[in-house]
Amino acid sequence: MTNTDDSLSDLRGRIDEIDDALHDLIMQRADLVARIRDAKGGTDPVFFRPEREARILRRLLARHQGVLPHGVIVRMWREMMSAFVSLQGPFAVAVWEGEEGAYWDMARDHFGSGIPMRRHATPRGVVQAVAEGTAQAGVVPVPHGGEEQPWWPLLGVGGTQVRVSGALPLIPGGNSRSGDREAFVVATGPFDESGEDRSFLSIECAEALSRSRLTAALGKSGLTHRMIVEAGGAVTLDGRVRYLVEIEGYYAENHAALAALVEDEEIIEAARIVGGYAVPPGIGWDGSKRDGGR
Repeated sequence: MTNTDDSLSDLRGRIDEIDDALHDLIMQRADLVARIRDAKGGTDPVFFRPEREARILRRLLARHQGVLPHGVIVRMWREMMSAFVSLQGPFAVAVWEGEEGAYWDMARDHFGSGIPMRRHATPRGVVQAVAEGTAQAGVVPVPHGGEEQPWWPLLGVGGTQVRVSGALPLIPGGNSRSGDREAFVVATGPFDESGEDRSFLSIECAEALSRSRLTAALGKSGLTHRMIVEAGGAVTLDGRVRYLVEIEGYYAENHAALAALVEDEEIIEAARIVGGYAVPPGIGWDGSKRDGGR
């Protein structure tokens, strides 16, 4: 046996040792998740915490070094985190079937291969499945103006309130059919702060507002917007026009800026936070710097 063979044998033996150590740690992590579940005693039904997952991934990516692509780290931890979520209670994902499997691929990449996923013919069907509890999370397309049946007016209404809770993909690239498409995750859990966030604001008006007037009202209240979508020109059942606004930063439901927006603009009758998302890490699959998300 040559020195090269001896060296290869030693290296492969070391890899086996590392594999065993990794496996031991994964089993320990699963045991801790189960202990947390048991400690809660079923009193806390919210076990899907996107903001916690975002903080974990940001920390890991910030410390990552070496030749292993960043995208692999995200895929490995996403697979584990979804599996650990499913240890705490039933967890299924509703997915809009749209556009050649693109959204299915994004959902699978994010939630992992072991989580049950169900296709829905419309984005509204996805939101309704989450509201009814047949799915604990849903993947829907980014909204745009002119939609006949937009999904986002269903946010924050009814007994079980559905909110935006995430944005996909976390890291662009890989072999997904999604291309440059983006999507949002919806769920019924609370929208909590991750440290770098964007929020969604649902605004209801007595009559239609011009985009310039709404933009001015947002700015006067200290809100920096990224996107404004009108509900296809439609009105709500009580006769009010509704807008969805994506704003920079994390805003709780009782933030003073929301009250100021209603007080300063007479036509605006209500302004409610309907979720948000942790800003994606701004790193491509290979570790290259990107624009930090949508």
